[in-house]
Amino acid sequence: MRKILVILVLITALNLWGTVGFVVNSGSETLSKIDFETGEVEEVFCTLGSTPNRVGLTNEFAYVVNSGDNNVQKIDLNTGNTITDIYIENSSNPYDIIINEDHAYVTGGLINKVYKLNLNTDIVENSILVGGNPAGMAILNGKLYVGNTDYGTGYSNCSVSVIDLLTFSVEATISIEVNPQFLKAINGNIHVSCGGDWNTIFGKICIIDPISNTVTNTLDIGGVTSNFALMPSNTVYVADGFGSSLYAYDADTFEIIYDSLNPFTPGGTMVTSNNENLFVLGGEWGQNFTVKVLDVNENLINEYTVGLYATDIKIVPEAVSVHDEQISILQYNLTNFPNPFNPTTMISFNLTTKITENTELNIYNIKGQKVKNLHPSSCHPEFIEGREGTKFSAIWNGTDENNQPVCSGVYFYNIIVNENSVASKKCMLLK
Repeated sequence: MRKILVILVLITALNLWGTVGFVVNSGSETLSKIDFETGEVEEVFCTLGSTPNRVGLTNEFAYVVNSGDNNVQKIDLNTGNTITDIYIENSSNPYDIIINEDHAYVTGGLINKVYKLNLNTDIVENSILVGGNPAGMAILNGKLYVGNTDYGTGYSNCSVSVIDLLTFSVEATISIEVNPQFLKAINGNIHVSCGGDWNTIFGKICIIDPISNTVTNTLDIGGVTSNFALMPSNTVYVADGFGSSLYAYDADTFEIIYDSLNPFTPGGTMVTSNNENLFVLGGEWGQNFTVKVLDVNENLINEYTVGLYATDIKIVPEAVSVHDEQISILQYNLTNFPNPFNPTTMISFNLTTKITENTELNIYNIKGQKVKNLHPSSCHPEFIEGREGTKFSAIWNGTDENNQPVCSGVYFYNIIVNENSVASKKCMLLK
């Protein structure tokens, strides 16, 4: 029974039917909550301040940027109550927020600053000048990348500022295409959505190499490119500023799948994802927006109505596993490499006794169905010098019990000793 419960707990954290999303409705100045398990929508989960724009989520709180009030509104995710309003600065017009451990970073769109917020004390700790009219941000390897749109001067000096989070200082400025409004760290690079000028200059995606701080690829998507969502298929979906289309490209090869000449429709103005689903936010000005949920094959699963002129959607991050499960993973040193993988990965673990018929290594899909049993005979032992124990490893080639290839997605591998689950972990197959 225990092994079944452990698997179900892990699956619930990743499956759609445990997923909760929050939508910022700028027009109605509300925060909507969608419980994708029950299908329930609370359109007014919380009343927001003036001109809300973006939201950042932890497992406990939502942090909504209210541009008109120059503050960040902290909201309890259990009750919908506002805990406090974190004041930024007069005329700062805060726009975007990104959370990194105990701190959040907020762009001040009108006074060209990035602010550092301490989430334990709910105060602004520091601020720094960047380029003109900063908007979206991304974090990679201890660096904060900030898109400076410079719309105040007609996009004449668009750039990306690179901030060292340890010293909170600008270490580089990278010239970029027009209107770098959204950024995302994907597969070790920084992807920048440069939306163009909404008129004659069209959207492009720029890929920044964080080692050299240079643009290594530029994708001519067209349209007005908006924000990103990465799917397990390694496809990056890009929303459209006008809300009529979706664009897409391969995260590794940068091959364009959908562009403005061949878009995926219907689209949306903002996108986000979890390990199985794509969430598309869109609608018409003056009407309630909708959230469409698509599966990995781009099939529409469901649609939900939220508030007026919604500007952001985020999914509550996956809860950290319970403490004893963390200890189990460390104790058995359960891991796989490479991860993500295609088509094979090596799963390794330690046991304090020799492997027997009472030890199993099982693979499960995200629905909790057993995909494959790697029998003890397939696990190769290796004595650990100077330690009471043995290291085992097994190769999973991405096939099921019938040796048929399984599809891309998230899988769990689970050690069972004497019919008890002792450690579980997840891996991702990308094709």
